[in-house]
Amino acid sequence: MRVRIHRIGICALAAAGVFAASLEVRAQDDSPREASRTTEKELKIVLSASMGSLTVGRGEPEKVFALEGGSGQNGAAAAVADYSIRNRVGYLDVTLGEAEDGEGSHKKSFKITHFDGGNWTLRLSEGLPISFDVELGMGKGVFNLTGLKVKDFNLSTGASDVSVAFDEPNEATIETMSIESGVSKFEGRNLCNARFRRFHFQGGVGAYTLDFGGELKSEVDVDVEVGLGVMTIYVPWETGVHLTYEKNWVSHIDCGDDLDAKGDNEYISANYYSAPGKMNIHIDSGMGEVKVRRR
Repeated sequence: MRVRIHRIGICALAAAGVFAASLEVRAQDDSPREASRTTEKELKIVLSASMGSLTVGRGEPEKVFALEGGSGQNGAAAAVADYSIRNRVGYLDVTLGEAEDGEGSHKKSFKITHFDGGNWTLRLSEGLPISFDVELGMGKGVFNLTGLKVKDFNLSTGASDVSVAFDEPNEATIETMSIESGVSKFEGRNLCNARFRRFHFQGGVGAYTLDFGGELKSEVDVDVEVGLGVMTIYVPWETGVHLTYEKNWVSHIDCGDDLDAKGDNEYISANYYSAPGKMNIHIDSGMGEVKVRRR
């Protein structure tokens, strides 16, 4: 293993409330890479992965992040972690595999490149509000965000199998939660626990499941676009639903007997006006099929 740590003007920067550290690790084993909490009050991450398997979840409160994993079948994968704090905000930059950028470049990003079947786990502190900006290419992504304070979440996937779960109510509020899924499979579980105000999903070709289980005590907007795919949406019985649908001759929507039709492209639940939690859903489907179910 080769470890290189750069620290510049620590005392002066600490006195000014600014701290920066760069940790570079190139390893052929499964040794962890991590950073302990210091002065940061929140964390911002950009995750960019081309292939492999990535799991993101809750870690120890006093560790900003802990990265564990190993390479795939084609040999060892280098790992470079760069973490800095500016104005009490932590910025995490992790590169797994051979970096495409030249040495000395600096991006707040998480990259997985040039490795086959590598399995990586990123665990994050439950004590910091976290903003995610995620891009996944080919592979698998598991985001169990239960117990984390998620204040922003944007996800874009290519040919991936991805799941996102909030099995407990989020302690933060997400203004707009955005997910784009390409030729892929996507499953969202207990999404109302994310505590979003607006939710946007765009699907290309694939099978998608949006389970809006969880706690909802306000009125939220949900915008769903599907190309050539199959979408299934689950909404709890206690949640009021008002659904509008962009109708065309090649698309199909199936609400079963769970919602009452109000015209050609509008559906409403019997409890919409009385429910404490209300969901306004707008669906635009190309050649896709959309099912909406209550449970």
